[in-house]
Amino acid sequence: MGIEPQTLNVLQLAVGFLFIFFAFNSQGFIEQTIINSKNSSGVVSKHAGYISAAIIYFVFTFANFIAAPIVGLLGARWAMVGGAITYGIFQAGFLFLNEPFLYVSSALIGVGAAVIWTAQGKYIAINSTDETASMHSSLFWGVSQVCVAGGGIFLYAAFRDVHDKDHIEDSKIRLVYGVFTAVTVGGAVILALLRMPRRNGSLVDPEADPEPEMTFEELIYSTLNLLKTRRMLFLAVAFSYTGIELSFWSGIYPSSISFTKKLADNTKTIMAFNAIAQGLGQATAGFLFGILGDKTKKLGRSFIVLIGSVIHLLVFVAVYINFPANAPLDNTDDEGIIKPSPVIAVICGYFLGFGDACWNTQIFALLVSRYNKKSAEAFSLFKFFQSLTTAIAFFYATYLKMWTHILILVVTGILGFISFFVADKIPTTVEEAEEISTSHVD
Repeated sequence: MGIEPQTLNVLQLAVGFLFIFFAFNSQGFIEQTIINSKNSSGVVSKHAGYISAAIIYFVFTFANFIAAPIVGLLGARWAMVGGAITYGIFQAGFLFLNEPFLYVSSALIGVGAAVIWTAQGKYIAINSTDETASMHSSLFWGVSQVCVAGGGIFLYAAFRDVHDKDHIEDSKIRLVYGVFTAVTVGGAVILALLRMPRRNGSLVDPEADPEPEMTFEELIYSTLNLLKTRRMLFLAVAFSYTGIELSFWSGIYPSSISFTKKLADNTKTIMAFNAIAQGLGQATAGFLFGILGDKTKKLGRSFIVLIGSVIHLLVFVAVYINFPANAPLDNTDDEGIIKPSPVIAVICGYFLGFGDACWNTQIFALLVSRYNKKSAEAFSLFKFFQSLTTAIAFFYATYLKMWTHILILVVTGILGFISFFVADKIPTTVEEAEEISTSHVD
């Protein structure tokens, strides 16, 4: 039996995201390190990398309220292409780095991120049924997150000859970000070539329709109404945890590796190995729940999230033991409870990625399954709460030591799992059913 056209569509979507986030996630690992290097020559302020990330996710947070109407107006495919272009503009800014453009392009990418992720959720939804939602969500996550491992390999090749006391040359920065910009453009092209599925001979997502079935104002109202439902209020807590741990694995933890000098003579190579490990962890979980979807589906979404939660709690304990308290803030020769071990650091990276994939694949599956007719609104709310807490975490990352980060992650992780479990078990209410039945047909 061949692969269904809808599954091929999801795989192409995943490859497009692989290209775009190969660039964006990779630069996220090194952004604060690059900023530190440029700070010594007076180009940017010391914590501009964390501030840039905070701006991205702060704007992302509130852009989610207009993301669903934009996706409704442009259609899923062209909304994703438009979002991808903002990522390319951001990457290109590092070719001639200056602080004002860094912050402006960070705000621009915040809008683009809200649009591209909301459109991604809608595209998966219109290509999925309740039976294929979990498989498609997991396959998308597994394929797209290979970008993290690929980025780690690229970063190792680029920085293996750069020692911690060396200044990073402008030529190397331009080479790295030139590659990132070109790869992002390639991802945008792949998204532009996506096929729109047909149902009963008609396009499911009529992109050229000058009169959308719901107006801009109606989609915003629909999104706010969905937020008031009991299930979504519980899910908001789970969404918030994924934002806090996203800031940790994508920015704070890699920076801590780079800053902890007792890990190795060249901590940038350890940071690259960590990226490879995180990508492999993400891909392992994604493929596990995608290829073995029929078997893992029997475990239930809540059980898979429980696995991810337990793994994350164990990782947080290991990170606390392995890293000095001031590791997230600046270069340090201090030690943690034990002498910093690069092996433990990389293993923690793998399981940070694995646990993150457990959370995200099951949230995607739940939203696609329960909100198939309101996918754009549901995913915009998911990204609203996730990006809000990510922005907050990057803001406080400029001040907090490692033990405080770990305490916040542990508490929100436990609350997030309890909330997800409750939301997953809530039966569809009459109110929710009416909300779904009156929504536009995706």
